[in-house]
Amino acid sequence: MGNVLVWDTETYEKVFEDWDGRLITAVDFSPDSTRLLTSRASTVIVWDLALRKQVHILGHEFSAVQAAKYSPQGDRIATATRESVRVWDNEGNLHVRIPVTVTPDYNNGLLWFNHHLFVLSDSTIKEFESSTGSLVTEWPVHHSGRFSCIALPQHGEFIAYSEENTVTFWDTSIHSQLGLIQHPQDIISIAISPDNQFIAIDGPGGKIIIRKLADVLLPCHSTVPLIDITDTALDSWRKNRLADAEASLTETITNSRHKNHHALANRALVRVHLQHWYQLAIDDAENSIRIRPSIIGYIAKTVALISGGKKAEGCRVFDLAFRHCHPNEVDFLLLIKAVVLFVAGEHVDAVSRVGDLIATVHFKSICYVVQAYMYLRLGNTRMENSDYAGAIRFFERARPQMQYHQAHRLLTITLISGWKFDGLDMMIGQRLCEALYAAGRTKDAGECFLKLVNIEDVPDSSGPISTEWVSDFTHRYLSASESDANRHRSLLMLQATFNSSTSILNEWAKATLASRSWKDSLVAAVDFVTPRFATYRAICEHLETIDCITDAIDCFHEMVPKLAQETDGEQEKWIMYFKSRCGRKLEYLGDLAMSARQHDVAIFEYSAALTLKLRNQQALFVKRSKARANMGLWIDALHDANEVITLDPSSPSGYERKHAALRGAGRNGDAIDAFETMLSKMLESTDSEIRERSRRYVNPAQTEATIRGAIQDVIRESPLVLINTDSGRLLDKSGQSSSFESQPIFHELVTSMTTDIDRARIEHEVGQYYRYAMFSHKWEDNEPLFEKVIHIVVYDLEKSPTHEKLQMFCKIVRDAGLHWAWSDTCCINKADPSVLQEALVSMFQWYRGSTMTLVLLRDVSSPSRRGDLARSIWNTRAWTFQEYHASKVVRFYNKDWTLYMNLDILNHKESPEIISEMEEATAVSAMSLMALQPGLEDIREKLLLASTRQTTRVEDAAYSLLGIFSLSLPVVYGEGDKALGRLLAQLLTSSGDTSILAWTGKSGNFNSCLPAKISVFYQLPTSHVPRAITSAEMETITAGLRSSLVNLSLVTKLYDRLNDLRVPLFAGKRMTLPCIVFKLGPVSASRSSSERVFRAQTAALGIVEIKTDEDLCRLDSLYLVHPWIDHLLDRQPVGSVIETIPEENTDNQDQSSSMGELPMIPRPSDITSLVSQTRTARLASRFGLSFAALTTTRLGDAGSLLPPSTLAQTDKQTRALQVIARLRQPFGALLLTPNPGNVAAYKRVASESLITVQLEDIIPTILNKIIDAVRVLDVL
Repeated sequence: MGNVLVWDTETYEKVFEDWDGRLITAVDFSPDSTRLLTSRASTVIVWDLALRKQVHILGHEFSAVQAAKYSPQGDRIATATRESVRVWDNEGNLHVRIPVTVTPDYNNGLLWFNHHLFVLSDSTIKEFESSTGSLVTEWPVHHSGRFSCIALPQHGEFIAYSEENTVTFWDTSIHSQLGLIQHPQDIISIAISPDNQFIAIDGPGGKIIIRKLADVLLPCHSTVPLIDITDTALDSWRKNRLADAEASLTETITNSRHKNHHALANRALVRVHLQHWYQLAIDDAENSIRIRPSIIGYIAKTVALISGGKKAEGCRVFDLAFRHCHPNEVDFLLLIKAVVLFVAGEHVDAVSRVGDLIATVHFKSICYVVQAYMYLRLGNTRMENSDYAGAIRFFERARPQMQYHQAHRLLTITLISGWKFDGLDMMIGQRLCEALYAAGRTKDAGECFLKLVNIEDVPDSSGPISTEWVSDFTHRYLSASESDANRHRSLLMLQATFNSSTSILNEWAKATLASRSWKDSLVAAVDFVTPRFATYRAICEHLETIDCITDAIDCFHEMVPKLAQETDGEQEKWIMYFKSRCGRKLEYLGDLAMSARQHDVAIFEYSAALTLKLRNQQALFVKRSKARANMGLWIDALHDANEVITLDPSSPSGYERKHAALRGAGRNGDAIDAFETMLSKMLESTDSEIRERSRRYVNPAQTEATIRGAIQDVIRESPLVLINTDSGRLLDKSGQSSSFESQPIFHELVTSMTTDIDRARIEHEVGQYYRYAMFSHKWEDNEPLFEKVIHIVVYDLEKSPTHEKLQMFCKIVRDAGLHWAWSDTCCINKADPSVLQEALVSMFQWYRGSTMTLVLLRDVSSPSRRGDLARSIWNTRAWTFQEYHASKVVRFYNKDWTLYMNLDILNHKESPEIISEMEEATAVSAMSLMALQPGLEDIREKLLLASTRQTTRVEDAAYSLLGIFSLSLPVVYGEGDKALGRLLAQLLTSSGDTSILAWTGKSGNFNSCLPAKISVFYQLPTSHVPRAITSAEMETITAGLRSSLVNLSLVTKLYDRLNDLRVPLFAGKRMTLPCIVFKLGPVSASRSSSERVFRAQTAALGIVEIKTDEDLCRLDSLYLVHPWIDHLLDRQPVGSVIETIPEENTDNQDQSSSMGELPMIPRPSDITSLVSQTRTARLASRFGLSFAALTTTRLGDAGSLLPPSTLAQTDKQTRALQVIARLRQPFGALLLTPNPGNVAAYKRVASESLITVQLEDIIPTILNKIIDAVRVLDVL
């Protein structure tokens, strides 16, 4: 409400503010924007904006101020209250008080026009003469007492008046309405644009609408008064293209459907100005009058008659025009008659008539312009007759009367008379200068000239002065002539009187340099009587003024050595100031160019400034270095940085720019040194701000430490030894780490992170550099081993097939942009057991972490065809099994290192052709292959895939699977099949998956329950474990059992016994196996075909047949055991491959998919999650819970989490009956016998075929025996 804020419209900076709680009613700027008016209550304050202080306070007693306005000339201030309008001078003195009521508030009812004031007073618009306060004119307008406002265009021909929601336009001379705008809402205020083309209308809410004035004003005020003409013809006429105007008017006359009297009259005027067309012009005018008498018709005939020499007749015809004019047009018509009389040669009468009009009419400004033009014409006549004194009198009489005005009425006079009013005041001033000079009044001519050139910036001036005339006049004035000694004395007086910035010499330079170069201007000034220094100075200063700074400096550099002997103290001072000014401006222009990213321009400006050798050279070198660096001119930028260091070795700025230049030039090592020096200079500085600024920077040592940390994080998971594909050398972890520091990227990272450590970028760059590729192939004879390659460059190995294989692998990896490669032939130091151990255990993860794996199919020739991969020996090797499955990206190559089947895609594992072949090679679906993950999941499926693979060494059958099972075992080559035993033992202990025991064949040396060969796992375990029972079947079976079994307590007792069993595990070679034991009776032998068959009787299982090469008759006692406790209790260890049978597909549970997917062992349908047996067992022991309670969790069955003793009796019985139902299913039994020499332990008797048995019936006596047969056996 009471705040005034002023903003610079170019810089958007706040330059002034005034805070006051009182309401502001008016604000206005002086024309030169140096002062500001603000009104509050009864006070108007005049502010000096530069000093930001009050200059004057204009008091109004107790009357509230409604408006305050500066005059267009800035020499007067008008203020308005309800009672009066007051006019003040710039010193705060009251000159005039006009008793009149100003109706609108907020500066809306008071306007200046030249020296007149327009006031909106109630229902009247009034015009006052500001110097006397006398009323000039007034006319009524509609006023309702609501919002109202007035606005004037610059020419003052009409005034816009808004009231409520309407804007009306009024002719200020005849007071007729010219147009109207209806607005949808009330109008708060209005304003007219400076070019008089638009009006802005402000409504409620700050919404402003802009309208074009030509669309709302009557034609005579939007074009030319009295003359109705097309735009095309008018444009040609105004530009003096009379032939074009005549042709356009002729076309209008010819094409008009009705006789166009306006066009005929206009053509008559044009033909008069074309000369020698007088009779045609008279004919056109008479035809126009004949069609319809009009003002313009009679005027056209008058002008045509006078031009033809018939002056008296023409004047009589003109008088007829008054019969057809509106009373409001009489005064203007009288002015036109005066012009016509002047053209007719009646000069004295014409001038006198115009003088009379000035005393009586409203449009005085137009009359002044016409009168001035007449005096100019009269003065020119005296000049032609060499009557210079007479010419001076007329020119001097014209100048004081001049008032700049762009009235459309002047255009009408121009079209009628041919007079040109543009630049009239300048034309009069020029002619006065010439007249004074010609009359020998040299001093007066010089003063007149300087006044003339200094009015160009005055708002009321009618146009710029001709540079050609200025150049010519000043050159004549300044040129030497032996006979003009008086003029030269006058010149010296002038130079002493006037400030150098407004001297004639400066004006000569200004005009001459508009059309000439500075060198040509110097040549033209060779005969000047002024000192040469002054001439150079004028040229330099004007070049500086027009921002031709480099030319100014070139001129300056030429001046200094030439005039070195002629300069005095004052001139030396000017030289110093000129250099300083130009230097600052060049620096500023350079800064602007830098901000606009025009670096070439900035370099040019800074370079020019440096030639001046100013005190701020250091700052300029810094800025130019930065600009050059931005353009990639690193050597030049470095040169500038070194210049800064030379000028001030203690300054950090030079080293900062040196660091940037060296970094850009790729010399990052030197850049780091420069940066470290910069930091040291900052810390040594005596300036506390510079020392504080050093805290913003990061010491390179910190960045280097961060990079080294990132390197260790990345290479920690990579192979122990890698081949550097760039150097061909084998490098261990230390070598791998240090190799990054020798790369350009290392120094680039250090130099780029001067203010902040970008850890994400460091991790990315380090990760990119340490990407590596793995090699998968079949070993051959004479492979290059570690102990050989460690001492030689890979690419320098002597020629051999295996060496070339390694070299091609490295080259392909290098060409793929990878710096590192790994091959199992040369990257493992097999002589070091710990290295070999870590390599075999970590190999799976190395392949998984690689960027890609290259597979060489040595037995596949080009062109390769579908099926070659499936048949390749590579697909039969044990190690390649994990290499393929661990790698995320694989590319297959033929023996000649061309891509397999020309599959030019990044990852062959995603190729449909490769996927299909791998399915064929493994007999496992692609989905299952892709789903395989390292760990204890899908143990039997992984063993099945490995069962067909071959190894050169027996132990590798186990070691090649360490990674895929995420296990770690001591590597002991020479132990034979014990390696497989140790692997399977750890698998069983870690997972609790007893399906590992489901095989037939020969036992291994590690434990009798574990096989000698992995190939036995090609068999499916489905026939060993009891068949899964669906929910529907289980409900039927348990219902029958519940009714048939009288003693349910035995059933729950069995359930509890089974639940209490420990998980199977190995301790060394000894396995503790929870199971149900069935002792066999006497064994009898028989032979069926070529097989030996043994039979034995058991109480629960009936007669059992066993096929084995062992002589069972020699063994003292035999036992069949049921080890599938997890399946009886419906719990599943994490490593099982048993899969849920959907309820709707129980009849087809053994069918394989059409894609050859292996049939899986059915998983009970209501199991909802997999539980790690080892982890669950620990949890159970901690909380006193049985393993079964935790592994039989069912959806929505919270009671299943409780131990058996806390379960509801009915729920336990149901679970127990389910155990009986599963126990009655056929199962594959293991055959055990006491271990000789250790009766407390057993060993498995391997059979060549499955021993399938089934409980005959579960009666109470049998059930009791089964309960007693639940055991945990030690098996060796």
